[in-house]
Amino acid sequence: MADTRTDPADLTALRAPRPSVPGPHSPARTVRVLARLLVPVLALAAALGGVLWTSLTPAPAPTSAPVDSFSAARAYVHVAAVAGSPHATGTAEHDRVRDELLRRLRQVGLDARIEPGTSSATGHGAAVAAWTQNISATLHGTHPSGRLLIVAHYDSEKNSHGASDDGIGFATLLEVARALKAGPAPRNDITFLITDGEEPGLLGSRAFVARDTAAAASTVVLNLEARGTSGRTVMFESGTGNAALVPALGDRPAVATSLSDEVYRMLPNDTDFTVLRKAGMTGMNFAVIGTSANYHTPQDDLANFSRASLQDMGDTVLAAARRLDGADLRSARHAGRATYFTLGPVLVRYPMGLVLPGAGLAVVVLGAALRYAVRRGALRPARTATSAAALALALLGTAGAVSLVWPVATWLRPQWTGFALGSPYRPGPLHLAAVLLTATALWVWAVVLRRRATALEVSAAATVSLTLCAVLTAVWLPGASYLFLWPAVTGAAGLAAAARAGSGSVWRGALATAPLVPCAALLVPVGVLLFDTVPVALAAAPALLLALAFAPALPAVPGRTRRRWAVGATALGTAGALSALGVAVLSGAPTASRPAQVSLVYALDADTGQARWASSGAGSSSWLDHYVGTARGSVEDVFPSLDQPARWRTGSAPAATVPVPVVKVVAATRTGDVRRITLSVAATGPRAAEIDLYADAGGATVVRATAAGQRIPGGVNRPFAHGGWCWGLLLAAPPAGPGTQVQLEVRGTQPLRLRAVTQTPGLPEGTLSVPRPAAVTWAADNAGLTLVSRRYVL
Repeated sequence: MADTRTDPADLTALRAPRPSVPGPHSPARTVRVLARLLVPVLALAAALGGVLWTSLTPAPAPTSAPVDSFSAARAYVHVAAVAGSPHATGTAEHDRVRDELLRRLRQVGLDARIEPGTSSATGHGAAVAAWTQNISATLHGTHPSGRLLIVAHYDSEKNSHGASDDGIGFATLLEVARALKAGPAPRNDITFLITDGEEPGLLGSRAFVARDTAAAASTVVLNLEARGTSGRTVMFESGTGNAALVPALGDRPAVATSLSDEVYRMLPNDTDFTVLRKAGMTGMNFAVIGTSANYHTPQDDLANFSRASLQDMGDTVLAAARRLDGADLRSARHAGRATYFTLGPVLVRYPMGLVLPGAGLAVVVLGAALRYAVRRGALRPARTATSAAALALALLGTAGAVSLVWPVATWLRPQWTGFALGSPYRPGPLHLAAVLLTATALWVWAVVLRRRATALEVSAAATVSLTLCAVLTAVWLPGASYLFLWPAVTGAAGLAAAARAGSGSVWRGALATAPLVPCAALLVPVGVLLFDTVPVALAAAPALLLALAFAPALPAVPGRTRRRWAVGATALGTAGALSALGVAVLSGAPTASRPAQVSLVYALDADTGQARWASSGAGSSSWLDHYVGTARGSVEDVFPSLDQPARWRTGSAPAATVPVPVVKVVAATRTGDVRRITLSVAATGPRAAEIDLYADAGGATVVRATAAGQRIPGGVNRPFAHGGWCWGLLLAAPPAGPGTQVQLEVRGTQPLRLRAVTQTPGLPEGTLSVPRPAAVTWAADNAGLTLVSRRYVL
């Protein structure tokens, strides 16, 4: 018979209350859900807010806007009046634009005038001498402490309509002048300067500096530019004492980051602000940079002009001008440098002198947090170090994967090789492919690492990387250090707090991923901005920023992710990147609104009478194949500006009547082996926009030259030349008349071999047997030009 007695222990178990399971609405479950969602929600909100702020432009204000405010509708009238055709320096259309802008500046009520001048530019490449015609007017202040100088340029590139570059600049200048004139008299003098000859070599600003009598040290410049045709206004460069200048953006912040100061300093690009800054002035440089594929091409026209971008630039510049008008401009340049950035609509700034101490503090805080976490048993030093090293390798792998996007894209869509700045009209899908590749690479790293490392060790690895970046940038790129400093400090604090909370705390995961919030707020908007700034070929740079922004989220990856989930997510990310690349390629076929950009010039050797078509190979089009063959070679011996051997595709071209260079010796003297030769340089027929002189290094050497009243160094200024033409002088906008005088001082007993080349925008009428289709346009470089070369021996 079975024993039916109950064990007393079982009775105790039956009597004991069962452990409570939180109900769906219990406080414990609510806290757990809150702990899991808090950081992701805050990070998503910060990232979206930052991206929207850096991307969304304001609605254009109508003509009925208050008279003392900026109206894009009023300003656009100025653009429409002058941007209907290209107006490069030295052309008849350029002269019309000059007169129209002079009239409009006088309509504002200012005493505007044309300032004729000459200037030259020397550096890497042929020297440039030019005859410039700046336009200026001054609104005099009541008690000036200095001068506010608002600057834009009115010349365009040879084949560009210049609607944005720099129509957006001079239209902003004119409307700001009107708004300021409509208000109370300013305290400081405000000069409005519309320069000439910016495109050939910043020649108008050089001429202005040469004759300017105001004190440069008390002049603050607001320079207005465009490197694209859409998007927010970016304050991308600031001068000495920017700590006193950046607060002027506080009333209406532009997109501004001291990172751009550091990046721009490393680039070979210059604007008028470069010349003014070197002359001792300080200030800020503004530009729109979206849709860079239109830059310096016929696509920079009224159809692609953004009135919203015009409104954004106008609001920004008008607000800054009013703030600076009330400032003591004499002391501005002595204020020191600042770190600055926009956090949504808030402008954050602090002295640059705090950057290095801040980086040191981040190292100390991280060291203390790591030591504390190890003592608590939350970290294993070896695994943490391995995780940090593995993250560095993952970042390198990410950069490598992203760097393949552009080569693959141009292989599939060869027309894209014609984009001078390396981005198509709609680069978004390519950027998405880069982001998905970045996320996939980080996912693979996290899945592999989390099999051996804890979430807190992965968090420590991310914080170590951020701290290292903060230190390196503090030393070499101090304006960029803020991007990593605040996430690093947050990460170290979160690491220590997570170690203290213990493995059973529902808040441990949130604390471990805490740096995700400042990363999302700081790195993501800048990464998105950099995608618009750099060519797709360099998309690895913004991709790495985004990788560092995503890294603090990796501790949330489960420690034992099932293989099928890991493989599936990896495959999904890779497929998404390939799909984005496919969408970009399939939607990138040339159309009338987004045409292929190709290089094609008409090149005539006036000595032999041989005319040919020449293409640098930039871009691809079946139409282009009508004119040039597939073989590549050199044309530099006859046309020195078309350098780079084994690059040029050529084909036979019909004869045409075009401006031919004419060089005559007016006077010549000799002293020993030195000759002084005065030349008359001109062109037959219509006025040439530019006449270039090149000297062959194989003959006598040019010691120095004088043109447009400017002394030009001799020797070698084209060291990259392969055809022997190692010295060059470009005469931009030579005055109409019998000829322009150029004096050469030449050393050597050998003859001086010269090449004279005229450059004229456009192709000779009737030379295109097959008209250019609407889906094809000119590239930014070596396109839509007529070159005529003639050889001289002196």
